[in-house]
Amino acid sequence: MIRTRISPLQDVMPLWKVMDRFITDSFGTQHGWSSWDQTGLRTLPLEVYETPDQFVVRAVAPGVNPDDLNVEYDAGTLTIRAKNEAPELQDGWKAHLTEFGYGESVRQLRLPRQVDIDAAKSSFEHGVLTLILPKVADARPHRIAIQTPAQLGTGGTGSTGSTEA
Repeated sequence: MIRTRISPLQDVMPLWKVMDRFITDSFGTQHGWSSWDQTGLRTLPLEVYETPDQFVVRAVAPGVNPDDLNVEYDAGTLTIRAKNEAPELQDGWKAHLTEFGYGESVRQLRLPRQVDIDAAKSSFEHGVLTLILPKVADARPHRIAIQTPAQLGTGGTGSTGSTEA
């Protein structure tokens, strides 16, 4: 017997693409309706990496001036906002295709551990915002050495040696 994997979305995806094209062609939105979040704001694509000592967050914001970026951290939630405005068309110009995302883009995410926001670093180069967010000392993993009674000098029995976890 051959098993066939069935995706419940495989029948819906062509319809999704048709609806996206219909909305884009009818109303002239930049990327259709599928790239907008529930608030009507565009979302920023992110990459988030965790190392033992820090989080690295990268956001793609092409065409955004660094002065129009805003990053906030409050109670474990990181908020990134980016804003750019569409250029004005000159007299006699007519737009045939506009796929650039203009307006305000927002992304929020909750980090699983507290970060030392005072030691945070950021850079913005070639449309990519990179945040280095060091974890607070208490949020970093710690090793606890397991000691036996013999190591503690109590001379107890039943020990098999020392192990680190």
